Amino acid sequence: MDFNRLNHDVRNVANGALDEVRRSVAGKRKLSAKSNKTAVPVGRVSGTVFTVLGSIGSSMFLIASMVTGTIGYKLGISVMYSITAFVLLPCFVGSTVLLANGSIIRKRLKRFRRYVEQTHGLSYFMIKDFSSAAGRSSKYIVKDLRKMIAVGMFPEGHIDDKETYFMLDDDSYELYLRSQENMRMREKEETLRQKREQKDKFNKKDIMEPEIRKAINEGRQYVQKIKNANIEIPGEEISRKLDRLEEVTGKIYDYVESRPEKFPEIKKFTEYFLPTTLKLLDAYRQFDNQPVKGENISTAKKEIEDTMDTINLAFENLLDNLFRDAAMDVSTDISVLETMLAQEGLSQKNIK
Repeated sequence: MDFNRLNHDVRNVANGALDEVRRSVAGKRKLSAKSNKTAVPVGRVSGTVFTVLGSIGSSMFLIASMVTGTIGYKLGISVMYSITAFVLLPCFVGSTVLLANGSIIRKRLKRFRRYVEQTHGLSYFMIKDFSSAAGRSSKYIVKDLRKMIAVGMFPEGHIDDKETYFMLDDDSYELYLRSQENMRMREKEETLRQKREQKDKFNKKDIMEPEIRKAINEGRQYVQKIKNANIEIPGEEISRKLDRLEEVTGKIYDYVESRPEKFPEIKKFTEYFLPTTLKLLDAYRQFDNQPVKGENISTAKKEIEDTMDTINLAFENLLDNLFRDAAMDVSTDISVLETMLAQEGLSQKNIK
């Protein structure tokens, strides 16, 4: 057996294990250094010292004050009163204050540890989550965190302007500021876009071609004629159909008035379909006003009533087609948004 080769292999394995241990320890030290940089338990020593000294001092000086005061009272020694009043009692008060400060520091340190545990290793968190966990109001949590930042417990701690988030380090705060700036820029761009659209809409309305303006005005008159016919015709079934016809026709002209470029799509509707529909309604009204309604009149009225269903369906399809480009724009926006969310790891399927 080649003992030298075996010894060499053993040393290589041992060195590899040591390197792995060193890397693990270095990683833990790096993580610990990062933790110590963002969360420092300030007051761990001073809180204990203040509490111990304050407790001992307050007890000792209280007993001493009582003893000297009693001796001075029984023996009538005025100097004892002076010692009690000007030395022992002030020392007692100072010790009590020291004890109270120690208690405050220790309680703050306890809340600090609870806050750090609640972060679960994240560099930012919502203040309302701490409020629920600590059983305190968000206002109290914000005030408490600001005090901890001031005394150095969170050296790089930041609270956002709306007091919603708390960030443990400068990097997270810088990222937050950039996201807020981006959001403000998007809101500004959206506001400008809406203003441009309103301006364009206003300009389009002002510079609308006479032919289009005339057609829209005639269309409004057609809508009014449909409404008048509906009032004069008493039948409930036909009235329901005319209500729908009036509504859809009005929406078609509302849409074209806001987007005159769509007028070519309703030109035949304006020049033929709608006048023909009004002609049928006039005939129905005449038939309905006849004192004697024979078979021919009843048949004609029934045909017109059935045709109104076809007309309503056709007009609804026309209105829907006018929104085709807008629907395609919405679909495109949704597709782009979903792609961006997936790339950022924010889509539902990526959330655990």
